Amino acid sequence: MTFIRFLVLVVLLNLIRYIVTPLLETPFIFPRLFAAMEASPEYFNQTFTTWDWITSYAYNFVMWGCATWLFHMLRPVLKGGDVTASFKAFGLVWLLFASVSAIYMNHYSHPGNFYGWNILDALLAFGLVALANGILYRRVMGTAAAPAPA
Repeated sequence: MTFIRFLVLVVLLNLIRYIVTPLLETPFIFPRLFAAMEASPEYFNQTFTTWDWITSYAYNFVMWGCATWLFHMLRPVLKGGDVTASFKAFGLVWLLFASVSAIYMNHYSHPGNFYGWNILDALLAFGLVALANGILYRRVMGTAAAPAPA
């Protein structure tokens, strides 16, 4: 039952990521991120097929699942309420994501502004998903939720 609850939580977090987050990404991030991609068409796939969308959402589901799993495993030792603890755990995953993005930025020849906007976009996405996770975690996981530290 814990696994089913966990999957429900990850599905909810993915829905928040792809329904709520774009409300902020669209005016602030997407114009600059997409402009960076359009400036280097030789590097970026601009025409997604159905299979591209399926695999993209699948990869992202795994990423959000990993971040949520890390939170679930770390929750017993993270101080603070669920929202604070969620920001700590998801913040660590964002830092890893940003670090890998910066490493790639250093190794590829297309303009680095794509990576900068991607890192900023990820900060927004990880922040909103962390907030949602902190609010939803015990509501979804119920008694399976890890106890908060004393």
